[in-house]
Amino acid sequence: MRGSGSASPEVMILIGTRPEGVKTAPLVRQLRLDTRFTTTVVDTGQHPDRVGEALAPFGLTAGVTLEPVRQAGSLAELAAALITATDAVLAEHRPAAVVVQGDTLTALVGGLVAFWHRIPVVHLEAGLRTHDLDRPFPEEANRAMLARLAALHLAPTAIARRHLLDEGIPDDRIVVTGNTVVDALHHLLDHRLAQPPDWLDPTRRLVVATLHRRENWGGGVFGVCAGLRFLARRFPDVQLVMVTHPNPTLGAEITAQLGRTPGIRLTPPLTYPEMIGLLSVADLVITDSGGLQEEAGTLGVPVLVTRDTTERPEILDSGFGTLVGTDPERIVAAATRQLTTPPTADHCSPFGDGQASTRAVSAIAALLTLPPLPTPTHHTPVLRGALV
Repeated sequence: MRGSGSASPEVMILIGTRPEGVKTAPLVRQLRLDTRFTTTVVDTGQHPDRVGEALAPFGLTAGVTLEPVRQAGSLAELAAALITATDAVLAEHRPAAVVVQGDTLTALVGGLVAFWHRIPVVHLEAGLRTHDLDRPFPEEANRAMLARLAALHLAPTAIARRHLLDEGIPDDRIVVTGNTVVDALHHLLDHRLAQPPDWLDPTRRLVVATLHRRENWGGGVFGVCAGLRFLARRFPDVQLVMVTHPNPTLGAEITAQLGRTPGIRLTPPLTYPEMIGLLSVADLVITDSGGLQEEAGTLGVPVLVTRDTTERPEILDSGFGTLVGTDPERIVAAATRQLTTPPTADHCSPFGDGQASTRAVSAIAALLTLPPLPTPTHHTPVLRGALV
């Protein structure tokens, strides 16, 4: 199977959300440096305009943009539209392999439709598990189903590999690469693309908060916001920044809870470089985001995870993460411990060394039985961190 009109096998990367864009960008850059491949990036339109925003700091754009029609906003409606649109683009291109990332609806649908076309599926960030189908919903089911379809599993850590082995995935179909978010983060920092916002007070400590998980909507939002209000009163020397989510209903609820609280600043959704710039000077992160667990862990910033479980136990094992759920008393107690304890000087990222995309490209080349490169085409600097 080869890309249309190309002498090189075509690798198609399907991206539907901003986090997918961030985590696939280093892989796309690495693939495009490799003369053995033709690379096509498809924006599925799951989150309109967000993929372009994520790719731009890496000098990338999507070559194909799909436009799924949404009216009711349900998962079923989006899945149906994505199936039809993805089927058409795969039928036209007939790529040699399809790469999907993580656990979104784009990833599940892309993997399923590629499987129907008998195109090998490469699952980037494979093997994350909470073993609870309700947390996170529907992501836990999405990634577990993808494991049955993928021909190549690019696991970010040894723990993720163990999950796949326990589910019966053959060892020779799993490659531990590290997490490409480490590659992405270091790209922004090394190129000085991520700077702290100029409205921060450099004399005050910084707590960054986000909240968006579907299972936390309602009572969970109320509990987390109550905890943040109490923290703002207890630590007047701390500036607490809540980065709101693009979902308008969720954003309105958080604004109603926190909008008039002294010491808490609400910001609209930030671009990825802006978010990394903010995290780079944070003293503590309070979040239910999986990506922020990885980014905070890579930067050495303590993180309180406002969930009852996490598919990233590496953050807990490293000592930089604590599960606190959405109970305000637990949030306040854990935050108080962190804000009154001297920071740890030594740090090693539990999510990789910044060379995940290089390993991923080698694994894809092996999947497609491509010959080795005659000479190196580029050099990837060794970055801090350990491959777990």
